[in-house]
Amino acid sequence: MSHAHITHNPVDLDALLQVHEALRMAGVPDWYDPDGGTGSEVDTRLAEAFCLIVLVSKDSMRSRTVRRDIETARARGLPIFPFRVDDTRFTSYFKTVIVPHLRHALSDEGGLSRFAQDIKQRFKHRCPVISVMNLKGGVGKTTVSAQVFGTWQARTGGRILLIDFDPQYNLTQTFFPTDHADASSALDRSVISLFERSRLRESGAPSPAEDWTSLQTKPFNAITRERLMHPLLTMPEARGWLDLVTGQFEISKYAFVQNADDLDAVKTNFLRVIDTYRGLYDLIIFDTNPNATFLTRCALEAADRVLAPIHPDIYSLRGIRLLNRVIHEQVSEAARPELSVLFNAVTRSEQSTFEADARTGVHNQIAGFDLDQALLKAALPRSRHMAVRAPTEETPPWKSLLVHHGRGGGLKPMRESLKNISLELEELITQSI
Repeated sequence: MSHAHITHNPVDLDALLQVHEALRMAGVPDWYDPDGGTGSEVDTRLAEAFCLIVLVSKDSMRSRTVRRDIETARARGLPIFPFRVDDTRFTSYFKTVIVPHLRHALSDEGGLSRFAQDIKQRFKHRCPVISVMNLKGGVGKTTVSAQVFGTWQARTGGRILLIDFDPQYNLTQTFFPTDHADASSALDRSVISLFERSRLRESGAPSPAEDWTSLQTKPFNAITRERLMHPLLTMPEARGWLDLVTGQFEISKYAFVQNADDLDAVKTNFLRVIDTYRGLYDLIIFDTNPNATFLTRCALEAADRVLAPIHPDIYSLRGIRLLNRVIHEQVSEAARPELSVLFNAVTRSEQSTFEADARTGVHNQIAGFDLDQALLKAALPRSRHMAVRAPTEETPPWKSLLVHHGRGGGLKPMRESLKNISLELEELITQSI
């Protein structure tokens, strides 16, 4: 699991523990050697880190170990976040290498909290979360979730997690038969274990799926990948991971619970779990339901970007108009995700009048925002290759992905379209970091 690696001098143990606790409260995994030593484990942990935290003090500036860790991080292009824990004058090396990155000190009022938030932002950026969403059904959210991000994974060889956030769980049924989904739900090896303490956490405990009148609000640790996720790339030559958290109807319960405090507690637990999984994956995707519900708020607050598929018609436009209102009225500015819009099921041979008008700003007023600026340049053509075919127990899940399986004419241009969409999204995310 990726983490913030803390380098320090053992003399600064009190400051180290304060930083560790601040990161824990912010939901950021960290690692340090209490003795500030060297060795193979330290090297391995540093290689797995998403950033290096340097506790800057009189003693750490004289430490060969700290300097070695800094040089290793610089050689690897790892972001360095220094945190000053005393007021000693800087050495020439630290003045040159560390001071340009120094923003916070332990002596500053609120400095530790702001520092932890800076690290959290970097942690979130290393694993972006995208919610595929439109408040109109039938626009291809599930198809986009599976095929665009299946292609992204195949192109990068990275670690991607798909989460089925729709009570109808169509994404799950894209890869597995209904019986498989139902069996997973019966064990709580499903999406409800992201929200409440379940049987995966406590053997013999009641399932939250069985109780629609109350919520289990007590905090819990995230379930391990081996116990919760369903691997989709089961072929031996697969590079990286493409995993699925299966959906289930029982998450509809959150629409009926009236206790706002309990819902807030469950949402807090959910957001903390997703932050934990950011350390395990390179990208997390929610396939959402087409309604403005508690689940919508959770998916929006967890997301760094919303991808809204639309058909080239006025009905899809109304869906994203409502979606944009929800994003701006229900999510605080600090947590508000960016919105990207993707034309889906377009004519392959020529651009429709509706799409052309949208790209030149004609529909901006109807959409209620600058739709022309939010539209991806790439679009997804209509194709029989995108039709969902019900899988069987004998069908490996990866065969549902166009990037890995398919036959017939038009397959190559469809794969190219999926690749271009994934490349454009990746570029947008990189630019926003």
